[in-house]
Amino acid sequence: MTEADPSRIEVVPLAELRADPHWLNVPNGLTFLRALLVPVILWLLAADDAASRWWAFGIFVFAAATDTIDGWVARRWHGVTRWGQLADPIADKLLVIGSLASLAAVGRLPWWAVIVIMVREAAVTLLRVRLVRELDVVMPASAFGKAKTLSQVLAVTLFLWPGVPDAARNASLYVAVALTVWSGVEYAFRAGRLARSADPPARSAA
Repeated sequence: MTEADPSRIEVVPLAELRADPHWLNVPNGLTFLRALLVPVILWLLAADDAASRWWAFGIFVFAAATDTIDGWVARRWHGVTRWGQLADPIADKLLVIGSLASLAAVGRLPWWAVIVIMVREAAVTLLRVRLVRELDVVMPASAFGKAKTLSQVLAVTLFLWPGVPDAARNASLYVAVALTVWSGVEYAFRAGRLARSADPPARSAA
């Protein structure tokens, strides 16, 4: 058995998406639920009382946990669909950015951090769309991308958790912003390498 080349970029041909089982299943339902809970968190934060803050914290933790639950359910019973792989990171972004924006709207954290994260996510999404349109492939999240998501979830959790010291909250936010920017740069380099290594026919067929 040969060792895998660590420099090789993993891509997913879009043709494989069309062979998936139906997208309407329990794992994808949990994915959609994450996005639907964002306005609930905003409503609870706007209430600005002790009980609502605890509810917002609990709902966010539950929503973040569904990211692990839906993956486990998919692998165990339903099978991992490619459309689920596409929808899952989008739901993660909506949950994190929506929660960060909700916290900023009620004055709990600075807007500049939300803007930096939103710009990075928008830029990476545009890169993904370009890869799909020009090369007909989907690039899965990298290790840096997963670390970025984890740091963002941790930062939101600490800001929602009543009683956490401000120093811990601010430190987690700075780490999340730094990983967000770094992972965006890393993704841009990966996308560039993929575009340069693509066959000319693949580019012209897009």
